[in-house]
Amino acid sequence: MRPLTADDTPAYRALRLAGISELPATFCTTYALESSLPLAQISQRLQANRYQIIFSAYDGDQLVAMAGLRREPIAVVHDKASIWGVYVAPAVRGMGAGRLLLQTIIGHACAIPELAWLRLAVAQDNHAALSLYLRCGFTLAEGAPPLGMLQMQLLLPRPAIAETMSKSDVFMKINGLRKVEK
Repeated sequence: MRPLTADDTPAYRALRLAGISELPATFCTTYALESSLPLAQISQRLQANRYQIIFSAYDGDQLVAMAGLRREPIAVVHDKASIWGVYVAPAVRGMGAGRLLLQTIIGHACAIPELAWLRLAVAQDNHAALSLYLRCGFTLAEGAPPLGMLQMQLLLPRPAIAETMSKSDVFMKINGLRKVEK
């Protein structure tokens, strides 16, 4: 497991296009649109920064799995990140690559102090992915899901934060925000 880099652009593009071709409803794009993107634009997507990173699994020289983690720079939602673009090649499904990839992302997210929640969307008929996410600790989020998709979430294990932030601290922060708004 490692983050993808610009050197991985051709392999990433090939695996992503394979995923879009196999499971078009799972990705938020189309094969035509994704295949028309210039390699330079795809390469930029692979550059890790404080708001996005894409992890990968290789079997020898072959990219076989990938998943991205994206955070919003907006202060109001800085405690949430989304997992996106998860795909495991059919040849290695059931061998643990998806689980290791998710564990890597969760571990990375736990190292970001302000993150508390991970979110993702999964096609409700993708039973293998749904089962994987449930085994990794994700739960169904409340609210009306988009057609055919389920929203899932994971509260990151942060005992130190939970212990240090009491209900009165939350109340004080809310009251402080109200005073600022007036």
